[in-house]
Amino acid sequence: MSLSTNCQSKLRLHGAAANSTPHSLLILTLPHQNSKITVYASSGIINLISSSSSSSPPPHVTKTLRTKTTKNANNESLDRVITSLCTISSRGIGCAFSDGTITTWWYNTKEDEWKEQVIVSTSQDDEMLYSITDLDGILVQDEDNKDTIVIVSGAANGVSLHTALKSENEDTSAETKVFSTLPASTVKLHPLSSSSNEILILMGTALPRFNKIGVYTLLPPSKDVKFHGYLLGHQDWITSFDILPLNDGEFKVASGSKDAKIRLWNIHAPISAGDTTTKVINNVEEGLLNEDTDEGLLDAFIEEDEDDSDDEEQHDAARLQIISSKSGEEEEEEEMMIVRNITLEALLIGHEETITSVSWRPFSSTNNTPTLMSSSMDRTILLWTSQKTQQDSEEEEEDKGVWMPMTRLGAAGGILGGSIGSSLLGFVDAAFLSECEIVGHGYGGSLHFFHSSSKEEEEGNDENKESDEEEKKGNDEMVEHWDVQSNITGHFRGVVDLDWEVLNGDYLLTVGYDQTCRLWAQVPTSSSSAEKTTWHEVGRPQVHGYDLTSITCIGYGASSSSSERKTGGEKKHRFVSGADEKLLRVFDAPSSTLRLLRSLRNEASAKDEEKEDRVERAYIPSLGLSNKAEAKEQMEEVEEIGGGGRELAEHHGKTQEEKEKEKEGNASTTSNEVSVEQQILEKNGMTNISPENDDDNILVKQTTKLPNERDLGVTSLWPEVGKLYGHYYEISCLTCSSPSSTDNDAVLVASACKARDVEHASIRLWNVNTNSCVEVLTVCV
Repeated sequence: MSLSTNCQSKLRLHGAAANSTPHSLLILTLPHQNSKITVYASSGIINLISSSSSSSPPPHVTKTLRTKTTKNANNESLDRVITSLCTISSRGIGCAFSDGTITTWWYNTKEDEWKEQVIVSTSQDDEMLYSITDLDGILVQDEDNKDTIVIVSGAANGVSLHTALKSENEDTSAETKVFSTLPASTVKLHPLSSSSNEILILMGTALPRFNKIGVYTLLPPSKDVKFHGYLLGHQDWITSFDILPLNDGEFKVASGSKDAKIRLWNIHAPISAGDTTTKVINNVEEGLLNEDTDEGLLDAFIEEDEDDSDDEEQHDAARLQIISSKSGEEEEEEEMMIVRNITLEALLIGHEETITSVSWRPFSSTNNTPTLMSSSMDRTILLWTSQKTQQDSEEEEEDKGVWMPMTRLGAAGGILGGSIGSSLLGFVDAAFLSECEIVGHGYGGSLHFFHSSSKEEEEGNDENKESDEEEKKGNDEMVEHWDVQSNITGHFRGVVDLDWEVLNGDYLLTVGYDQTCRLWAQVPTSSSSAEKTTWHEVGRPQVHGYDLTSITCIGYGASSSSSERKTGGEKKHRFVSGADEKLLRVFDAPSSTLRLLRSLRNEASAKDEEKEDRVERAYIPSLGLSNKAEAKEQMEEVEEIGGGGRELAEHHGKTQEEKEKEKEGNASTTSNEVSVEQQILEKNGMTNISPENDDDNILVKQTTKLPNERDLGVTSLWPEVGKLYGHYYEISCLTCSSPSSTDNDAVLVASACKARDVEHASIRLWNVNTNSCVEVLTVCV
């Protein structure tokens, strides 16, 4: 018998969360493609998302890049994690690891595949390599017109320069040079001049106090990095940079810090060294700021820097000067040197926690106003623009204005996903996918997509829209409305078990060490898409306080010959999970999840499901581990239907028996359940909503659309309907039997736990319907 060799496999689902570190997200535009792709790191894997947030199908991972396995001196494989990603002249991807290694990826258009080139390996020298905090790269041409990769990386031991020839077929050993010994948390490269290869290098320190921005230049093919001085002001670690090129060789530089402040710097157009008359108030030599520096002098400088921001002389004074040659060669004559002054433009204060990223908005044909985006651990993303006041408009000779946050995105006070511990943290990164599309990277590993649907001039009061809180200051302002799109989600720690829905395989349940159980299902796409369906996370049935270790689905449904569920079978859509605890937990699907799954399959509800008693939603009580099947707390977030939201949710959350009692106790109602809903709506002044029509019912609307990350962690929980006790140690694995293999169609669940002796090394068989242990299988000694 011969096996067929024509079998082909295709990636349909890659559910992986992004690393919870800054600089793990980037946007890349390939030369052969018109659209941009989103790239993010997950553990040691690079994931590519080719779909934009506003297109169909929803954004999903289409390709993964796995790096080569590295080995240490003892020939042992190393377990490493990606700590930073960067684009290299919009043609390649730079990748840094926790073991200090660096690789690059280049796309081969002829072979239509990505190829990896190792730049720094662990076997390159005998010195210990530090985990890299950030890196940035650029591609230049040497004297022989060969492409040379220039990469600058920051780590706890300083900032290093790596140069190597670009090669897609073989690894090349890079020349490495450390040019700063200060611990660096972020670095940035940018071409300084279009007429030469001169490169601007910025590095942000990670010192206990008095952090500063180091300014350097590099003129390839020379590997000598020239130091120009420090920009002072930030009082905590500097976390991110972004550079916006303007006309006439000018640049705007944004720097973010853990002090929750953003500083905007202007790099002015170059002028001849003999013509400069600008006052320089801060030109610090390298090595001057050390442990012996007078802290009182630096404190005084920082306070003066912030207090005298309105002083015209102080404002226009240069904080630093970049001096280079006109010809691009080393010159000492003053008439052959040019000077670029760096001044402080603004200090932006609006975030309450660490600034994790700053990014300039791309210019378009209709908008050339500089707009800055910043993300923070306070769970918000802000868009800043410069607004002119009446006094500024009269001064036509200078482009002045006040920088203000005009748009706020995110979930202020809400949940960004992840386990219980990480759900209160915010964004670690954000990037512009296009002028009207934003990708936010949550600490829990989820990618949040926002799309700007419209721009319009409005007057009057503020308009509230989901995930969009604009503050209008003035009469006529440009207001943007941002809509939340589908998210990229996944486990951010190891996945240890999974199981399909037992009847038709309609969905997949997975559990992992991130203490969550996730539900994956197929989502239909538009008819014009090549793929009819894509896989996405549509539910999070369990968010636990222990690491989940096992899961098994048991929802085969009650036997048609049995009048009572106790004599055979059980309700559909149930599962049993085990964790690092001594008991098993049984969960039952709520009505909202089943309604969403039916809408994704475009199916009507089955008659047997309509008769089943199910709650609408579940919730986790404070300081609790069990999902409660009560309705009082489950719909507080339904703000659209006002005061009737909770009352209507309580009605939907009641069992069929409770609903019947409600009808009998209310003389004014009819036997139709819709009348009860209608009375609730009319009592709260919502007569325009008809509960008879699912399209008009807000509760139904909320549970038939694809949930975002906020909904997954709150509104998609399954109620816990039982606990199984008996094991002496933590649960290790689970499985269940088929109803046809046992008597009376009863499904048995088998479980095992960790053990220290033979007595506890047993397998227990459970009847979930009766919550009892049927048999204990032990080893005969």
